[in-house]
Amino acid sequence: MDIKPVRRERRGRRRLATENPEVQRRLLAAAGEIIASDGWPALRIEDLVRRAGLSVGTFYLYFDNKADLFVQLVIQHTERLQARLREAYDAEGTAQDRLDRALDAYLDFVTDTGPGFLHFRNAGNIETTIGPLSTWAFEQHASDLRPILETAMSEGAIRRDDPDLLAQAMLALNQHIAALWLEHPDRYSRRQIKQFLSDFVAFGLNGNR
Repeated sequence: MDIKPVRRERRGRRRLATENPEVQRRLLAAAGEIIASDGWPALRIEDLVRRAGLSVGTFYLYFDNKADLFVQLVIQHTERLQARLREAYDAEGTAQDRLDRALDAYLDFVTDTGPGFLHFRNAGNIETTIGPLSTWAFEQHASDLRPILETAMSEGAIRRDDPDLLAQAMLALNQHIAALWLEHPDRYSRRQIKQFLSDFVAFGLNGNR
C-alpha cells in the first residue's frame, strides 16, 4: 500500500531497487512490540533497530522517518483486523449471527493489540497522500460491512437506510466504546461492552426506530 505522510524529511531516503519483505517485517514487528509495552511516544529509532537486529541505516532504506513508519503500522493494523472481520462476515448464518461473530473478533483484536489500538485510534488522523489516515482505515472496514447491511435490508431484517452512513456509525461506535473499555478496564467488563454493542446492532436489525 503506497500511502505516505504529507510531511516528510527534507532529504529523501535512499531507495532500494528491491526491498526485502523480511527486513520490513522485522522492523514493523519490533515497532509493534515497543508500542505494546511502552507506547508510541517512547519509540526511538535506535531502540527499534537494536530490537530488530538491524542498523539505523537499514531503517532509513525502508522508511522516511517515524511518521512513515506509523503509516505503515496503521496499514498493517488495518489489514490484520480486516482479515479477522472478513472471516466472521464470510461464515454462515443470519446477518445478526455474522455481525455477532464479527463483534467478538473485533473485541479479541482490541484485547490483543491493547496500547497499539489506543494509539492508532488517537493519532490515526495523520494527513497522508490520500487524505486523513483514519478516514482511509474506516473506509476499508466500511467497504466490508456494507454488503452485509445491504443484505439485511433486502431481507427485511433492518429498515432500508443509507448503508454507508450505517456502516460508518457502527464502526465509530465500536471503536469509541472499545477504547473506553481499554482506558477503564475496572469500570467495564468485556461482557458489558459486548452486550451494549450487541444491543445497538439488535436495535437496528429489529428496525425499532
